[in-house]
Amino acid sequence: MGPLGSHGHQDLHDPTKSHFQLYAGTLELETIPLSNAQFVFLAACQTVMGNAELVNESFHLGGRFIAAGFRAAIGTMWSMNNQDSPMVAEIGYSHLFRDGQQPQASDGAEALQFAVKELTNSKVTYEQWIPFIHMRV
Repeated sequence: MGPLGSHGHQDLHDPTKSHFQLYAGTLELETIPLSNAQFVFLAACQTVMGNAELVNESFHLGGRFIAAGFRAAIGTMWSMNNQDSPMVAEIGYSHLFRDGQQPQASDGAEALQFAVKELTNSKVTYEQWIPFIHMRV
């Protein structure tokens, strides 16, 4: 799956109603279909944000992709700079598809590391690169 760019929203009262805000509506957590994909990059705010009110701290948008069968995910713990996400996705996916290979879940953390390093080399603030995290099963 390619990057999913949108706005993410955590519903603390009913986590299954957490969703991505899309052009034509919403994509709710409970409707994400099962998959056997290797990797997803969630280029949206708050896609792996936990909260003390959530009974299960992994019950967030990124966690749902993992539960649906994705082997790895990159998401954000809070709001991010919209200009940074395309750069992180481009660098990350370039690493995952390097030399014509198929992306593997085991390469996701390294891909994110390359992307974050590029962000830090461009002298962005700490707050711009720190929200991105990698999860893997």
